[in-house]
Amino acid sequence: MRSVLRLWSAGPLALLVLAACGTVTRSAHREANADLAVTDFCSRFGRQSASAVADLFVDSARFDIDGIGVSFVGRKEIARLADYGSAVHSRLSATGLQVSRETVSCRLEEKNDWLGLLAVEHASYNGWFVVSGPRIASARLRLAPESNEELGIKLAGFLAWLSAEDPETLQRLLPGGRPVYDSRAVPELLSRLRQWRLRVR
Repeated sequence: MRSVLRLWSAGPLALLVLAACGTVTRSAHREANADLAVTDFCSRFGRQSASAVADLFVDSARFDIDGIGVSFVGRKEIARLADYGSAVHSRLSATGLQVSRETVSCRLEEKNDWLGLLAVEHASYNGWFVVSGPRIASARLRLAPESNEELGIKLAGFLAWLSAEDPETLQRLLPGGRPVYDSRAVPELLSRLRQWRLRVR
């Protein structure tokens, strides 16, 4: 009580400074949480258990991959995506993180087994994450134009070969040319990619 009276006696300016400092501190803390949530996601995805990745998200979280038309809603679905990431040994790194309140925008790079078999060094994404408290409320990734072009070229050869070799497997593994985010499909996908690479050498 005495400290408040002393501040009041110091004048309204002192109270305004105190309020501003409190706001800045809360804002800085919120942005630090947002930054940490995204870096934690990148360090866990493909390396830790599916549940460890899903724990970074709120119960009703949504994860969208633009351009592919794939969405994962809720922790259970996000755990399925994380399980797939572990199966293909996905490795994510984030650069250029920019935080504006609860939203983090960044550039993501992914390396994984099937990209390697396509002779693609990495796939680049533009990413946006919205963080609620310590957890991620939503995530949206969009394949960068240069990666979209490179993947389109590299996948075309594999898809043409598999379409002629085994169209049923193609439809099962890559319906409409899109990957199936299911860890159970990964061994066959990698096997087919290895066969294709041997044929085209």
